[in-house]
Amino acid sequence: MRNLTRLFGEVKRYWGILLCILLLTAATAGLGLPGPLIIRYLVDNLVERKPFNIPLFFGLYVGVSIASSLVGAGLSMTVTYLGQRFKYDMRRKLYAHMQTLPLGFFEKNQTGKLMSNITNDVATLDQLISGGFVTLVSDLVTLTAVLIIVFRMNAYLAAWSLVVFPLYIANYLLHIGRIKKRADEIREERDVMLGDLQEKLAGAMVVKSYAKERFEVRQFVGQTRNLLELNVDQGMMGTRMWTLAEFIGSGLGIAVIMLIGGRQVMAGSLSPGSLIAFTSFITGYLYGPILRLIQINDQIARTNAALTRIFGTLDTEPNIKDRPGAVALPTITGAVEYDNVWFEYEPGQPVIKGVSLSVRAGQMVAFVGQSGSGKTTMINLLSRHYDVADGAITVDGHDLRDVQLASLRRQVGVVIQETVLFNTTIRENIRYGRLEASDTEVEEAARAANIAHVIEALPRGYETRIGEEGIKLSGGEKQRIAIARAILSDPRILVLDEATSALDSETETQIQTALERLMEGRTSFVIAHRLSTIVKADIIVVMEKGVIREAGSHQELLERGGIYAGLYLQQFEVALDQQRAERRT
Repeated sequence: MRNLTRLFGEVKRYWGILLCILLLTAATAGLGLPGPLIIRYLVDNLVERKPFNIPLFFGLYVGVSIASSLVGAGLSMTVTYLGQRFKYDMRRKLYAHMQTLPLGFFEKNQTGKLMSNITNDVATLDQLISGGFVTLVSDLVTLTAVLIIVFRMNAYLAAWSLVVFPLYIANYLLHIGRIKKRADEIREERDVMLGDLQEKLAGAMVVKSYAKERFEVRQFVGQTRNLLELNVDQGMMGTRMWTLAEFIGSGLGIAVIMLIGGRQVMAGSLSPGSLIAFTSFITGYLYGPILRLIQINDQIARTNAALTRIFGTLDTEPNIKDRPGAVALPTITGAVEYDNVWFEYEPGQPVIKGVSLSVRAGQMVAFVGQSGSGKTTMINLLSRHYDVADGAITVDGHDLRDVQLASLRRQVGVVIQETVLFNTTIRENIRYGRLEASDTEVEEAARAANIAHVIEALPRGYETRIGEEGIKLSGGEKQRIAIARAILSDPRILVLDEATSALDSETETQIQTALERLMEGRTSFVIAHRLSTIVKADIIVVMEKGVIREAGSHQELLERGGIYAGLYLQQFEVALDQQRAERRT
C-alpha cells in the first residue's frame, strides 16, 4: 500500500491530464448506460405489440454509439499521452538520480539490473498507469451509477445480485498473496538474468578465448527456464483467479438473477424488457467491472516488485554530495595535502591507515605497490569518489569536503586503466573532456596524445564512430584517445591510473613523451606497474596494506635499498631476460 501511495504522489503531478481523463471516463461510462434502457423500451413495446417510433429508436441508439466512440477515442489518446509522459519523466528522474550516486553504488549493482530498472520497471508502471488507472476510475464510476440504477429499477432483485460478492472477496484473498510472491521471485530472477547477460555479452572476448560458448548457453538456458517456470506458474494462478471470478459472476450471479427475476416476470411484477435490461446492467456494468477490478489487483501485485525497485533506487541517498554552504573551488595551482587520512570500504576494515603526504604544485607523484595496497584508493579519494573516514585531504588549502564536487572534478583530469569510450564519433569522445571545445582544440589534443595520425588515416577521420563502421582500434589507440580527452579538459591535477598499461614499448614511448608535455606545470598522480615509466617522478610513494612504507625520488629509494629498490631490480632483471631472449630468436 505504501508503494501505491508513493506512486499516486508521482502521478498527481499530472493533475490537468488526470482531470481530463476523469471527465472523459465519466462521459464514456455515462454514454454506455442508456443502452440497456433503450433495449428495455424496445423489448417491452415488442412484447406488448405497442406502436413506437422506430426511426427515433434507431437514431437514438446510433447517436449514443457514435458519441461513445468519439469520447472513447479522446480518452484513449489522452491516456496514451499520460502513459508516455509518465515513462519519460520517470526514466529521466531515475537516470538523473543515478548520476548523483557514488561509485560504490555502481560497484554493488549489476549494470543489467540498473538498465532493467530504467526500462522494464518503468514500462511495467506505465501499464498500470495508462491501463489499470483508467479502468479503475471508469469502473468505479460505472459501479456507482449502475448500483443506483438497478436499486431504483428493482431493489429486491438488486440485493439478490450482490449475494455473490463474498465469493469474489474470498477468491481474491485466496490467490493474491501467492501471485504477489511469485511476482517478486520473477523480478529477482529476471534481474539476475539481465545482469549476467550484460556481463557475458560485454565479455564476449573472454568467453570465446576460453571456448566457453556452450557453457554460457547452458547457463542462460537454465536461467530462462527458471524464469519460464515462474512466469507460467504466476500465469496459471492469475488464470485460476480470473476464471473463478468469471464463474462467480457470469455463472452463479446470473443464475440467481434469472431465478428470482424469472419468477417476478411470471408473477407480473417485472416486465421482460426490464429483466433483460437488469441482466445487461449486472453482467456488463456490475459483474464486468468487478472482474476487471480483480484483474487490476492482480496487475498491482505483479508490479509491486517494480515499484519496490524504483523507489529503492530513488531512496538511495548519495553519500558523496555537496555540503550545505559548499563553495566553488577557484582555479588552483595543485598543492595537495593528505593529512592523517583513514578510509574503509567496509566498517572496521580500513584500507588506508593514517596516511600523510605533502605534494607541492607541479610535482609528479607516483604510487607503487602490490594489488590491494591502496594506490587506486588514494587517487579515488583525491577525486572525491569516496570521502575520508578520518583526517582530511586539501587542495591549495581547501578541504575537499568543503568545495562543490563539480568545481573540483573540473580541475582533475583522469585517465584510468580500463579505457572507456562511448559509441559516438572519435571527435565527440575527445570533446567529452570539455564539451564547449572547438574542433581545432579537439584536434590539437589528439596531436598532443600522438593519435592524430591514426585518426586522420581513417576514411571518416574524426567523424568515425567508435565500435561501428568497421573501425578496429587497438588497445593503445583507444588509450591515446582517452588521454587526448584528458588533455582537452586542461586539468590542474592529472591522475593517471596505469594509463600506459595497454601499450607496447614503442607506443608507450610516444605516450610518455606526450604525457611529459602534458604534466609540465601540473600536479600529477601516477599509478604504474612498469617502474621505468616513473623514474622521473618527484616523489615515489611505496604503499603496502594501506600505509606508506617508503617515499622519495627514484635515486633516493634506490640508494636506500628497501622495497622499491627490490621491485626495480626485479623488473630490471626481467627486462634483461626478455632482451636476451629476443636476441637469441
